[in-house]
Amino acid sequence: MRDVVLLHPAGLMPDTWTDVVRSLPADWKPWLPHLGAGPPAQQRVVAEQYLDRQELRRVVLVGHGTGALVAAGIAKQQPHRVSHVVLSGLPRPEESHLKAAKLLPKFLLRRRGVDKGALVDSLAEARDLDLAGITAPTLLIDDADYSADPARFVAEINDFLSSNPA
Repeated sequence: MRDVVLLHPAGLMPDTWTDVVRSLPADWKPWLPHLGAGPPAQQRVVAEQYLDRQELRRVVLVGHGTGALVAAGIAKQQPHRVSHVVLSGLPRPEESHLKAAKLLPKFLLRRRGVDKGALVDSLAEARDLDLAGITAPTLLIDDADYSADPARFVAEINDFLSSNPA
């Protein structure tokens, strides 16, 4: 049985992975932690606590959007726990995005339920992410929206896992 932890983007719920879970092979066990809407560093702590509570020792991490930042962070901090990493839709903001976020008035973001400090921190973390620090086999899926074609998304991950045995 292969444990696959699916990490959702900030502001969404774990059920965004429903169609992906339905497309998983029978010998894959999906795990769907609720990361909340905080910055990736906070979500990483939540995900690590989830892995501890579930006593998951060796997992495949699949993250989309800010969930990909969480997956990358766990893979770097706890390489012994991660067999493979799949980073989908990894945010890679430019310096100009960070500057623009700093200029936005707090009240405009607050109306949308976004904390300005968390947004700026998330953008900075995404900008500074060093993928070279990940030792597990890593698949980058830049253009994928896992919800658009979940079967193709799972097939791509399956091919990657098959060609990169742990």
